[in-house]
Amino acid sequence: MKVFPVAMIFLVLATAVALAGCSTPETDPKTADMEAVAGQLTVSIDSGLGDLRAGIRNNSLSLSATNLSGREAEEILAENLLHHPWAISSLVISRDGIVMTAVPENYAGMVGINLSWQPEVRKANADRVPVVSGVFRMDEGFDGISQSYPVFSPAGEYLGYTDITYTADAFLSRHVENATSLTPYDVWIAQTDGTVIFDIHKEEIGSNILTDPAYSDPAMRELFTRIAREPSGSGKYSFHDDYWNGTVTKTAVWDTAGIDGAEWRVVVTSAENGSSVNPAAIMTTAPAATDTRYANLTRFVERAAAYAQVHGKEAALREFNKADGTFIDGELYIFAYGMNGTVIALPYQPGLLGTDRTGITDSNGVEFIDGLTGVARNGGGSLYYIYPNPDDNYREEFKLSYVLPVNNEWFVGSGIYLPELSAGFNTTERDELVERVKEARRYAQVHGTERAIADFNDPRGVFADGSRYIFAYAFNGTTLALPFQPDMIGSNRMDFSDTYGVKITAWEIATAKRGGGFVYVDYLNPESGAAGLKLCYVAPVDDEWLVGSGIYAGEL
Repeated sequence: MKVFPVAMIFLVLATAVALAGCSTPETDPKTADMEAVAGQLTVSIDSGLGDLRAGIRNNSLSLSATNLSGREAEEILAENLLHHPWAISSLVISRDGIVMTAVPENYAGMVGINLSWQPEVRKANADRVPVVSGVFRMDEGFDGISQSYPVFSPAGEYLGYTDITYTADAFLSRHVENATSLTPYDVWIAQTDGTVIFDIHKEEIGSNILTDPAYSDPAMRELFTRIAREPSGSGKYSFHDDYWNGTVTKTAVWDTAGIDGAEWRVVVTSAENGSSVNPAAIMTTAPAATDTRYANLTRFVERAAAYAQVHGKEAALREFNKADGTFIDGELYIFAYGMNGTVIALPYQPGLLGTDRTGITDSNGVEFIDGLTGVARNGGGSLYYIYPNPDDNYREEFKLSYVLPVNNEWFVGSGIYLPELSAGFNTTERDELVERVKEARRYAQVHGTERAIADFNDPRGVFADGSRYIFAYAFNGTTLALPFQPDMIGSNRMDFSDTYGVKITAWEIATAKRGGGFVYVDYLNPESGAAGLKLCYVAPVDDEWLVGSGIYAGEL
């Protein structure tokens, strides 16, 4: 669980007024609209959980007629898992708590493990009914939810249960996006124990609204206690703004979603006053040609790294954090992170200082902090991601950043925004991309490496669908599959960089080794014959190689 540092408490020193659901004969139009959004969102979430339950129920019925283990059980689980590309794994666990089957094949090492010690496993086996667990640290190595369904023999004997596992953020984000995309509202969702399981500000996921210091203001704590205790209501509180550089008063309206034991408070919020910063006044330099701006960027970061070496960490960070300091140069500003992902300099978002942003993603799911840290650990370089632009009212725009390590403990960086590049991909597009890659991975795991690579490299085959082709790399950088660049097969591309120095192969491999995920690349489009911006998803086949595919910006 992430806990905000005490230094952040200043964000909530403004008096929080807990109106605490006092019923009034008339509800103002804005609150009524927020209540409607909260209601729509809870219905959508419950429907999504119902779809998941239907899938694992079908798994349960099929397993009842076969066995809890073996190839047939794997096929049953794998087919359902592909219908939910954002989900992570699916297991069959016996009534004794032993893992009988695990898919995808990357999790096959879990078979035979005794999980009877886990409270969630004990509950599922004791209750013998459909269960949506709370968020917990799974043996697979991530904080997630296990949604389970019991398995009975044809004679009615309890055999165990099957589940599907996923992160709350991956599940909830698609429902929040659909319900709020045309509204001015934000959303956060918490369990009744206070654990935040979703927030549009991903830094707050995992915090606890009942115990964390950042929420210790008495009025705020009173309101948040009511949110945890009461199924619905409304109130007001003061907290950081969307840009982490000031405080605002927020109206909150909440409702409750959840089935099969889950009880999630869905909180819709609206800011009543804006940020104290005038974003339009921060930077005024008009962008020049990208190549020139990139050259200025690298020199700027090099100067900051040299300054830190000469003046020391404390003095350098003090200067980097000044919004009017010497390291604000037109569109450029310096940010700094510890190698552990902790924010130590961010002049336009001071509310984030001291927070651990490991695992934070941009709007397309790219784990850019982990990516920047990896680049810095390897000596520095460039990376792409989407981030709020202080020069454009904090609009999220595509950004090219350059980072350098100061030493093995921390690094500095800066970036240029490229709003002319359309990098927005909706949930459906991303889900289809992930499904395509996971189907290719499943093909490789079932048919073997040699046949899969041969089929991936067939330019007339089903895996070479124009710009949506499947590619593959060994974890040592060796090219295994590139159907439209056969001359590259067998070459090592670990050090391959695009125009702006982004080592895209190394980034893909690092992402796959963490279990898979999204990256951006600037790469040849076989349909147009020109390079273009591409959102890729990569996934490990086993501990030796990966498969991936992508979507080019503007092609959909």
